[in-house]
Amino acid sequence: MTSQLSDDEILAYLERRPELLTLVLKAHAAQNSTANMGLFDATGKIAANARAEARRLSQANQSLLDAAATNMLHWQALHHATLGFLACNDLISFAQMIDEELPLIFGLAGARLLMPEETALDQAEELGFLVLPSEQMQAILSAGSIYMGPAHTTGLFSSPVASMAAIALPDQLPAPIAGSALVLAGRDETSFTPEQGQTLLTNLAEIAGVCLMAKLEAHELISDSE
Repeated sequence: MTSQLSDDEILAYLERRPELLTLVLKAHAAQNSTANMGLFDATGKIAANARAEARRLSQANQSLLDAAATNMLHWQALHHATLGFLACNDLISFAQMIDEELPLIFGLAGARLLMPEETALDQAEELGFLVLPSEQMQAILSAGSIYMGPAHTTGLFSSPVASMAAIALPDQLPAPIAGSALVLAGRDETSFTPEQGQTLLTNLAEIAGVCLMAKLEAHELISDSE
């Protein structure tokens, strides 16, 4: 059995064979280099993942900020529309508010107030409202209280429109307000989608309905006791 070498004997052996020490140092250096390369590879992957996650979070945050900014603009427009309706002192100015001012406030291609011919005001068309049979109005609303999407009805506006929103005025208000509808024309095919403010449009129709009722009562066209 070979006896264990002492430290002095190992040093003496290496002194006589310096090339062995060189080989050992080279092998050690190569091992360290391989280990360091693995470390850099792992660090690079972690860094890439971190950058990708940072981009994802940044995009998500930007989407939230864009949505918040859009909502703020929508509600500011609703506030301006409310002030406009309140400033109307007669039915003519009310009709002008819908036909001329609403498109400017909300960036629309047009806006009309529809009344069912069964309960419409006697001079509704002279005032600027559009009078249609109830069946046709229900078709415009798609048998619901609100419709948003492609323009499926022609003849409501002077020129073709890409999309439209039709919102029934509150049915708890007296006729001719109940049964009437506010129709808005979009500038492009994506102007009105369920994600783009159904609550906003419903509130707009409610404000228009209440203000119209106030004007009708002021002109004694409906009884304020109804």
